[in-house]
Amino acid sequence: MSKVLFWIVVAPMAAAIIVFSVNNRTEVVLDLWPLDTVPVPVPVYALALAAVVVGFLAGGVVAWNSAGKSRRRARTESRRADQAERDLAAAQDRIERLQSEAARQEPREELAQLPPDSF
Repeated sequence: MSKVLFWIVVAPMAAAIIVFSVNNRTEVVLDLWPLDTVPVPVPVYALALAAVVVGFLAGGVVAWNSAGKSRRRARTESRRADQAERDLAAAQDRIERLQSEAARQEPREELAQLPPDSF
């Protein structure tokens, strides 16, 4: 299902990019003003697609930085959960050990001498 959804989204997007690139082949001169470089003729579609890619990457960086607090909290809670599981396993082992020791011991005399319950 996810592959079908992927192709439903990607195929029209690829077609739109191809149509845009074919229709905007006109060259513009790219001159980076503060830098002393030679002006370079570049197709309009290349500038537009480069701007989209840079914007996508910048958005990814911003989203990744914004989620840092959540990732840190998730790591902390994961460590706490692991420690709680280890503590629980140790407590269960101790309970089992104490129960097996109690079962091996003979009944105490004072408990054996108690009268039966009479209600």
